[in-house]
Parts: sequence; C-alpha cells; structure tokens
Amino acid sequence: MDIKQRYVSLFHELKQLILEPKKFWTGKQGLEYQDQVVSGVFFPLILAVGLAVFVGEVIRDFEVLWSYAFFRAIREIISYSLQFIIAVPVLSALLKNFGGTSNRKTVCLVLGYTFVPFLLASSITGLFPALYIVSIAGLYGFYLFAIGALILFEIPVENQSRYVILAILLIILIFGLVNIVCWKLFQTFFPYGA
Repeated sequence: MDIKQRYVSLFHELKQLILEPKKFWTGKQGLEYQDQVVSGVFFPLILAVGLAVFVGEVIRDFEVLWSYAFFRAIREIISYSLQFIIAVPVLSALLKNFGGTSNRKTVCLVLGYTFVPFLLASSITGLFPALYIVSIAGLYGFYLFAIGALILFEIPVENQSRYVILAILLIILIFGLVNIVCWKLFQTFFPYGA
C-alpha cells in the first residue's frame, strides 16, 4: 500500500470513528490488536501536532526564535507519547481490578483511537493559537473511550460505569501530571515561558 492510499484509508477510518463510533468499535470487536493503531494512527497524528505547533510558532511572531518553536513542538510530541505510554498499563491494571480481562493490546487499541479528537484539536490550536476554544472538541475523545470500553473490554455489567468513570479520571490525572512535568522541563530550557 502506498502512502497516498494509506492516508486516504486513515482519513476514512477516522471519519467513521468520529461520526459513527458504535459502528466503528463494533467493527473492531473481532479483530486482534494491530500495530497500525500506534504506528499508523497515533504517531502520525502526534507528529502532525508537533509540526502544527512548530509552524504556529513560526507564523505567529515576526521575530522567530527557532529553538523555542522547535522545543515547543518536541514538548507536545513527548507529552502525548508519555501520556499514552503511562495510560496503557494503568488502564490495563484497572481493567483487571474491575473484573475484565486485562488485555493490553485491546487497551492500546481503544486508547490509541481515543486520543484522535485530542490530537486533532491540538493540531488546530497549535497552528492557530487564537482558536483555543476548539480544544473543547477534544473532549469527544472521552465519549469515544466510553463507547470503546463498553464494547471491547470484557467488563462485568455491574462494573462498567464505574470503570469508565475511573478510567476517564485517571486519563485526566495522567494528562495533567505529564503536562506539568513536560512544562517544567521546558522551562529549564526557556525560563521566560512555555
């Protein structure tokens, strides 16, 4: 499959994810984890966020500080990568505690697609910081996570709502902690702000 076909199929897959999440997750139900989720969906979108932040910094200021723009882009890439890397084992352990079968591959699949709205919103706000209100659209990812968890995770019915709520709270906590750590590290390079 060439690059153009890959990204056209990715576009159609993400379109179905956003517009028809129940149908999308039901279609993923019988499939085993695919490496394409991380390498074909998650990382290209993270790189798009980094590129958007870099370009946004370059076009926003008349006096471009190239190293600042570069490190802001790197901070976004590292931040999202760490969030994913930390959230997968945490949500897998939580899944086991709530009576589900702890399958890291399925958690990775659901979490990889859950980040799509956040990454798309971050790309837009990175490129055009004045459109920060678009960040609210990223919250749709929590809905995608809830639907995906209910369909793909084998959680007993009585524990499903508690798992979803606690998992979303943990995702928010991980997001906050990782962003604070990345922001503090970024401040060591640029003490005048991130």
